[in-house]
Amino acid sequence: MAVIVAAILMIGPAFSEGRIYEGSEEKAHCSLWDNLRLKWPQTILGREKAKCRRKAKPPTQVTNICRLRRQYIDPETGSRMCVYMRQGRDLEDTSVSMSPSLQCQRTYTCRSDD
Repeated sequence: MAVIVAAILMIGPAFSEGRIYEGSEEKAHCSLWDNLRLKWPQTILGREKAKCRRKAKPPTQVTNICRLRRQYIDPETGSRMCVYMRQGRDLEDTSVSMSPSLQCQRTYTCRSDD
């Protein structure tokens, strides 16, 4: 009986969509609440609600993880160039120049606006 029901369900086409929902700033959860203690009448009667002091930001807007893609010595300047691949979709590589005696970090936390 279960096989027949499963076969009937698999015959028809599946109607589904792939959607990515992005929340707005108003809908972001609160990361820091105003924790000033209210006096007795306001708290017991529910007159004054707790206020949000800081809304949360999506982590992809603040920082990214950059992973070392390649490194080379620039012949013009003689400095070591470290090329990093940013974590995420449609993000460009970022490069850092440093002394040739130093080694490039394998990963580091880079800002999203670099």
